[in-house]
Amino acid sequence: MKCLLIMSITILMPIFYCHAKPIDEAIEPIPTLEGKKETNDRKLLKQSEKQANQPTQEKLIIRMPEKEEIPKPLEEAKPTEETKSIEATQTQSKEEKNNREEPKVDSPPADDEKPSPEIPKDSLPQDEKGDQKENTDETVITPTRTEQPLKNIGSSVSVITRKDIENSKAPLLLDVLRLVPGLEVTRTQGIGGTTSLFIRGATAAQTLVFVDGVQMNSPTSGAFNFANLTTDNIERVEILRGPQSTLYGSEAIGGVVNIITKKGAGDNKVILGTEYGMHDTYRETVNVSGGKERFDYSVGGSYLKTHGISAASSGSEEDGYENFTGSSRLGWNFMGDGRIDTIIRVSHSDFEYDAFGSGGPVDDLDRRQTTDEILYSTKVSKTFFDIWTPSFLVSVNDSELKGFDPTNESGEFRIPTRVWRAEHQSDFSLLDFDTVTFGYEYEVLEGENEGKFDKQTYWNSAVFLQNQVELFESLNWTVGRRHDDYSTFGNNLTYRTTASYRIEEIATRFHGSWGKGFRAPSINELFFPFYGNPDLRPEESKGWDLGVAKEILKDKLTMDVTYFKNDFTNLITAAIQPDGSFLAENVARAESQGVETSLTYKPFTKLSLTGTYTYTDTKDREKEQQLPRRPRNRATLGINTQPLEKLNVNLTGVMVRDRINSDGKEMDNYWSVDQVTRYDITRSMTAYVRFENLFDYDYEEVTGFGSLGFTAYGGLEFKF
Repeated sequence: MKCLLIMSITILMPIFYCHAKPIDEAIEPIPTLEGKKETNDRKLLKQSEKQANQPTQEKLIIRMPEKEEIPKPLEEAKPTEETKSIEATQTQSKEEKNNREEPKVDSPPADDEKPSPEIPKDSLPQDEKGDQKENTDETVITPTRTEQPLKNIGSSVSVITRKDIENSKAPLLLDVLRLVPGLEVTRTQGIGGTTSLFIRGATAAQTLVFVDGVQMNSPTSGAFNFANLTTDNIERVEILRGPQSTLYGSEAIGGVVNIITKKGAGDNKVILGTEYGMHDTYRETVNVSGGKERFDYSVGGSYLKTHGISAASSGSEEDGYENFTGSSRLGWNFMGDGRIDTIIRVSHSDFEYDAFGSGGPVDDLDRRQTTDEILYSTKVSKTFFDIWTPSFLVSVNDSELKGFDPTNESGEFRIPTRVWRAEHQSDFSLLDFDTVTFGYEYEVLEGENEGKFDKQTYWNSAVFLQNQVELFESLNWTVGRRHDDYSTFGNNLTYRTTASYRIEEIATRFHGSWGKGFRAPSINELFFPFYGNPDLRPEESKGWDLGVAKEILKDKLTMDVTYFKNDFTNLITAAIQPDGSFLAENVARAESQGVETSLTYKPFTKLSLTGTYTYTDTKDREKEQQLPRRPRNRATLGINTQPLEKLNVNLTGVMVRDRINSDGKEMDNYWSVDQVTRYDITRSMTAYVRFENLFDYDYEEVTGFGSLGFTAYGGLEFKF
C-alpha cells in the first residue's frame, strides 16, 4: 500500500506544484474550538462551500488522502458532529451542502481503511486488467507504432486477445489465426507440418511477423513458418492488413502480424496445465508470473508431443512431432514512466515428414527435420517533458534448420540463419492534436545452406517519418514516408496515408488507407545454385482499402465492411532460360481485390457471436488464372457462451471454397468445426475437453498432404 501511495504521489507531484497555491487553500487546516470565536461547525460549513467551488483541487485531495490535515477536536468538546472528517464533507451531495443549518459529514476512516491512490492499470493483476479493458476503448500499437484507440485507426486491423486464446485452448497460434478476416492459413500434414499464412492474396513471404519486436521471417526463404509457434505466454496478437512498408520495411506487402507476450502483474501466480488426446498426444505447460511497482516478470514453458498422422494423404505410417518452448518477459520501471523490457524465447521442434515423389508426397520412414530457435530483445523507453518519448530496441533471431535422412542425401541439410536489428524511435507530442514519429533502423541478415552456398550476409539501414493529426475530435489522419538502403539492390522509397472519420450521432466510422509496399530478395533468390540472381530488384505493391464500421445496436451488434485492392509488380519467379535452366527474375505480376466483412453480436452478457466472410479475387496476370491456395470464398463463425457461472462453451467453424493448386487444378472445398467446453471445478482447478474437426470432414488442406480428422483432447489446469 505504501509503495503504491509513494508511486502515485510521485506521478502527481508535477501537477501538485503547478497548482501549489490553490491546493494550499484547499487543504487549509480547520482551527479547533480552543481560542476561537467561531465554532468548528461553522468552519466545516465554510470549508465545504470553498471546496464546492474548487472541483479540480477536490479531485486531487481525494487522490492524496494523507496530504489532508484532519483536525483533532479537544477532548472536552466531544460533539459527535464536530469530530467528523473534512474528507467526507468533500464527497457529500449538493442537497446536504445546501442544508446550512445541519451540515452532515462522515467519520474519519481508520488508517487501514483510507483509500489508496489510483492504481495504474499496468500494475493490476491480469484478471482485473482484463475486466477493465472490457469497459474502456480498446487500444492498438501496430498501425502507427504508438498506442492509439482502435476507433481512431484508419488501417484494417484485427486483434486476438488473451481471452480468445484461452477460450480456444489451442496449443498452436495458427489455429487461432484461422478466424481472422482476410487471412488464409494452410498446413501440410497434421501438427508440425509447414504452415503458411496469406493476407489479402499476398504470398507467405510478403507477410511480416514480429514477436516482441523480433523479426521472425527467415533470411533464406523470406517467409515465416508458423508450425512451431505455440500460444505460450502470448498476451495478444495484432494483425494489420494492407501494405505497411512505410513503418516496417521489407516483407510488409500483405500485412503485419505483431505478437505480444504477457507482462506479469500483481501477486505471484503459478499456472500448471496437462492435456492428453488422440494420436497419443500430450502437452504439459507451466507459467509463473507476478509484478510490483518496480519489477514484473512472466516465465513459461511447454512440451508437446504427438504420434501424428501420415504426412502423405495416401500413406499409412505415422509422422510424429515434438516441441519444447520456453519464454520469459522481464520488465523494470524506472524514473516514473521509464520502462525496460527484456524478452527471451527458445524453442526446439522435431518432426517427421515424407519424401516428395513425382506424384506427390509418399511414405518415408527415415526422414525428419529439427528446428532450433532463440529470440532475444531488449527495449528501453522514457518520456521527457511530456512531449518527447524516445525508445531503443535491440533484437536477435538465431535459428537453425536441420534435415536427417540416412537413406537419401536429399534429406540431409543444415541451414543456419540470423537476423539482428537495432532501432530507435522518437515520438513528439508538441500539440494535443498532433504526434510526429521519427525512426531509424539498422539490420543485418545472415544465411547459409551447407553444401549449396556459403554464408551470405547483407544489411539495410532505413529512416521513416510519420505524422498523426486529430481534427475536430472526429477525424484522424496519418501520413508517412520511408527510405531504405540495401547493400544488395540499393534504395527504395515507400509512403502511406490513412484516415478515420467518426460520426458519433449515428455510431458510424469510415476508415481507409493507401500505400506502397516492397519485399527485398531473399538469400535463396540471390544465391541458390542454378536459380539465384544477384541482380534482382525488390518486389513491389500498391494497395488501398475503404471501409465502414457501424454500431447497429448499442453495445450489442457491430458490423465492419471493407473493400480492398492490391497490385503486385516485379514479382520474383523462376524464368526458363534459353539453355533450359531456371533463373530468378522480376517478371511476374499479380493483383487481388475483395471484400472483408465482420459481424459481432452480444445479445446477452454471457453470449457472444462473431462471424467473418472474405471474398478474394486474385489473378496471376501472366498466366491469367487465380493465384494458388488463395480461396475465393472464406467464412468463419465463433460462438462463446457461459450458461453457468463455472461453465464456458466455445464453438468455432471455418469454411473454405474455390481454390486451385499451383498446377491449376481445383483443390478441396472444406469446412471444419472445433469445440471447447471448460468447467471450473474449484477456484484453482479447471477441466476442459477440446474437439477438432468435430464432424470428421475428410479433406486436404494442401493437395497430397493429409489433414487431421476428428480429434479429441482432455485437460486440467491448476492455478495457485
